[in-house]
Amino acid sequence: MWSRWFASTFAILATLGCSATPLSGGASTGSTTAAISSCAPGETLKGASYDVTKSRFAFGSTPVRDDANGFARWVGKDGVVAITASGWEIGGLNAGAPEGSLPNWSDDPAAFTAHVRAYLESFGIDDCQVGNAGVDGGAAPTVGLARAVDGIPVGESIAFASIDDADQSTSEGFYWPTVPADVVTAARDLRDRLADPTALAAYKAKLPPAAQGDGEVVIHHSDSTMTGPFSAAATYDVNELGEEVTASFDADGNPVPATW
Repeated sequence: MWSRWFASTFAILATLGCSATPLSGGASTGSTTAAISSCAPGETLKGASYDVTKSRFAFGSTPVRDDANGFARWVGKDGVVAITASGWEIGGLNAGAPEGSLPNWSDDPAAFTAHVRAYLESFGIDDCQVGNAGVDGGAAPTVGLARAVDGIPVGESIAFASIDDADQSTSEGFYWPTVPADVVTAARDLRDRLADPTALAAYKAKLPPAAQGDGEVVIHHSDSTMTGPFSAAATYDVNELGEEVTASFDADGNPVPATW
């Protein structure tokens, strides 16, 4: 599910180039530690921020700060970490970087998943917000965290990394914004209402004929590439019959434009 972010991650990194101001302890973008209560009913779903001082990215040398083109960048001889205005962090190696040929941290999927999850959660992710964690296979296996609260998916949040046997991250992406309490409450209310078969049938009667398949309540928020104000919404999502798209509807069954 996190694979779809790889192409945009490396496309952006390709535009950043390399150059240079040494990284100091104050170079962090500022991490926020999610409170244990963030998954409790009525609470704001606390976000987390990438912290360069906690990074295990394989820079290959002491990284230097070099902002350009609206990106906050930390550049090493072997790779670069960049952070956008929205708080989206992306890290990738330069072509031919030696870290790219190192073995995976572990061939044990469970151990690898737990190790990378711990790294990603070190940036302030509340453990209760991780609905699932798993390995996306490939030449460089990557662990991604699927965000959820009380079983409700949070669609656009991102946290993934690949770690080599030197305990360095060789690719990563991180975007975990705060979601307002009213949106989380609305999602819980809609989920609970539609758990009743009679209420679900009445709700689905309001939806288009193509949207009568199985659906689920989802929290959506502005994605990592946003340039405007942050927004979030609780929706009922269903794959439209014969279409490769997911349609979203509000609590009254009205279509919700996918602005995220």
